[in-house]
Amino acid sequence: MSFTPLFPGMLLDAADRFAQDHAATQNFTDADPIREMGWACTVVPEESGGVGGTLADLGSVVEGLATHGLHLPVVETCAVAPILLQAAAPETAARWLEAVCEGSAKIAPLTALSASLDDIAVQAKQLDIGYELTGAVQGVDVSLEATHYLVPAVLQGTGEAAIFLVDRERIPAPATSYRTMEGRRGADFRLEQLTVPALACMARGAEAQRALVQADNAALLLTAADTVAALAALIQQTVDHLKERRQFGVTLSSFQVLRHRTADMYVRYLGAKGLLMHAFREYESGAAGLRRTLRLMKVALADSARACAESAIQMHGGMGVSEEVLATRLAQRLLASEFRYGDRLTHAARLLAPQDPDAPADESPTRAATHLSRSSP
Repeated sequence: MSFTPLFPGMLLDAADRFAQDHAATQNFTDADPIREMGWACTVVPEESGGVGGTLADLGSVVEGLATHGLHLPVVETCAVAPILLQAAAPETAARWLEAVCEGSAKIAPLTALSASLDDIAVQAKQLDIGYELTGAVQGVDVSLEATHYLVPAVLQGTGEAAIFLVDRERIPAPATSYRTMEGRRGADFRLEQLTVPALACMARGAEAQRALVQADNAALLLTAADTVAALAALIQQTVDHLKERRQFGVTLSSFQVLRHRTADMYVRYLGAKGLLMHAFREYESGAAGLRRTLRLMKVALADSARACAESAIQMHGGMGVSEEVLATRLAQRLLASEFRYGDRLTHAARLLAPQDPDAPADESPTRAATHLSRSSP
């Protein structure tokens, strides 16, 4: 079985080494590895102090971490946040992107990991001197400390989407905190008539909606890259386990039924990898049907990932339920990824709807996450 890298290069090598060194840690309360490694600047343009890289470059980081089961909010911090910041006026966006790259601002989205970014849970009421935010956001990744949060909201009266940049001090403490299935630190926030100044509104209307769709596209792609990378590592771990463990005087790999089951996992992996590469090509070419492709990929990958995760756990026997085993952690990661940015049932329902609510956004797709354009606001 061959498992060639999805996004080979120096970024993958660096992320892979970092994940190897810190796989046993999984707790970065007093550190900020994303910014220390410079990953937060990956898709930020050079004129704003960034690297000017592509989404595939960020995919290298995701792949390196996923292979070793290390959890960091790379998708949220390095893709979603910069794209949402891009929706602001050029001067404002450039100033905040520079602050992100310098490390003086640590910006994260206050959005639910389990929902699409354009599935907004917060309502905004315009006041004479600012706005009032109300709503409950469940399942926010709080693995790393943030100085500011980007809060998508729906403006009352107009129904327009808006994006607010709010200081962390203004955000109330989480209503509850917990550990997610795959080991992330999650929290639920409740905003009760939270007052913010007018300048906190970074974008509204068409620009805000476009940025939310662009960020969601990038999040779906990178989550899929995480899934495929974790799937490859899980199959490799399973093969190694079958070769090493013995039963009735022979290795488990000699049992035909287990060999066939492993082969089925590998075929599913090849199909998932092909879907991912096709989606990346459509993303980079600005294909008109990108949104539909991403939804189809989400549905297909969720099914393959769940089937492979269950098979791997069963073939590991009793060891398959111990989180000390990498294969178990990878299986948990695959199961959890099904629910990231909308589960497969949600995406299937939107595909089957008479008219996809995201269709207007597909008519003029952009490549904001591939490179934050110099001319884009």
